[in-house]
Amino acid sequence: MEDNPKFIGEERISLASVINNIKNWFLLILKSWKTVLVGSILIGLSYLGFQHFKKVTYKAETTFVLESEGSSGLGGQLSSLANLAGVNLGSLAESSSLFQLDNITELYKSYRMLKATFLTREGEERLITRFAKNVKLSDDWADIGVNFEIPVREMGIKHDSLIKESVEILLKKGLAVGKPNRKLSILSVSVESTDQMFAHDFNNALVRLVNGFYADTKTVKTTENLRVLKTQGDSVKRVLDQSLLELAKFEERNPNLNPLRTSAKVPMQKLQIDVQASAAVYQEIIKNLEIAKIAHRNNQPLIQIIDYPVFPLADNSMKWYKALVLGLIFGGFLMVFYLTAQSIYTSVLSEEV
Repeated sequence: MEDNPKFIGEERISLASVINNIKNWFLLILKSWKTVLVGSILIGLSYLGFQHFKKVTYKAETTFVLESEGSSGLGGQLSSLANLAGVNLGSLAESSSLFQLDNITELYKSYRMLKATFLTREGEERLITRFAKNVKLSDDWADIGVNFEIPVREMGIKHDSLIKESVEILLKKGLAVGKPNRKLSILSVSVESTDQMFAHDFNNALVRLVNGFYADTKTVKTTENLRVLKTQGDSVKRVLDQSLLELAKFEERNPNLNPLRTSAKVPMQKLQIDVQASAAVYQEIIKNLEIAKIAHRNNQPLIQIIDYPVFPLADNSMKWYKALVLGLIFGGFLMVFYLTAQSIYTSVLSEEV
C-alpha cells in the first residue's frame, strides 16, 4: 500500500509531461508558421511543375464478359447417334473446358499473342515500329540495321530478339490484364503508353487477335466433326445417286421382265438393296450433320464487349488546381514533420549535454 502514492505520482508526472510536450509542439508550429507557409508553397509549386512537365501516359482499356464455363451434356446425348456414322460427337463438349478465364488472362500475356500483335500493321507502320519510337529504341535499332517494315518471312534472329525485348518492356510497364471483380466473369485488358494512338491501336489489335484465337480453338473439334460428316454425306450421296442410276438403266434395258424368270430379277433386287442401304445411311448422316450443326452453334463462345477504348483516352495528368492543393497539403505535412524532428533532435542533444 505504501508504494501506491509513488506510482500515482509517477503517472501524474508522466501525464503532465505529455501534455506539456504537446503544448510546446503547438507553440513551436505557431511560432514557425511563416516557415511552414513558405515551405508548403515551395513544395506545392514544385509538385505543380512536376505534374505539368512530366510525360502524360494514356490508358486504353477494353472490358468484356465471357460465358460461364461449364460442362455440357449435349455430346453424351448425341454420341450414340454419331457412332452410327463413325464420328465422335462426345468430344463436342470437351472444348468447353479448354479455356477458363484465368487461362485466357495468361493467353493475353503470352509471347505468341504479343508478337502477333506487335507485327500487326495499323496504318502505314507496324505496331512494333511505333512502339520503338515511343520508348526511344528506334535509333538503336537503326544503328544495327534492323527494320520491321519488311515481310515477316524475311525477318531473322535479330528481329526475334528485339521483339522479345519489346514484349518484356510492355509486360513490365504497359500491359495489364485481370478481372476487376473476381466474382464476375469480366476481363479487363489495358495498355498504357505516352502515345495515345498507339495505346488505342495496340489494345484493339490484341483483343481482336486473342479473342479470335480463343473462338477458333474452342470450336476446332466441332468444326472438324462437321467437315467429316459433310465429307461422308457427300460420299454416300454419290453412291446413292450411282445406285439409282444403275437401277434406272436396268429397268430401261428390261422393260417387260418375265415374272416367271426369277433369276432374272436378282440383279434388280441387288440394285434395290444397294439403293435402300445407301438411302438409310445417307438419311442417318444427314440427321447427325444437322445435330452437329446445332452443337457447333451452341459451342460458339460468347465474348461480349462491354467497354472499349474511345478518344480521348484516360490519362494520368492532373488538373493544375488539384495538383497545387495536393502539393500544398503534402508540403504542409512535410514541413511540420521537419520542424518536429528538428525539435526532438535538439531536445535530445540538450539532455545529453
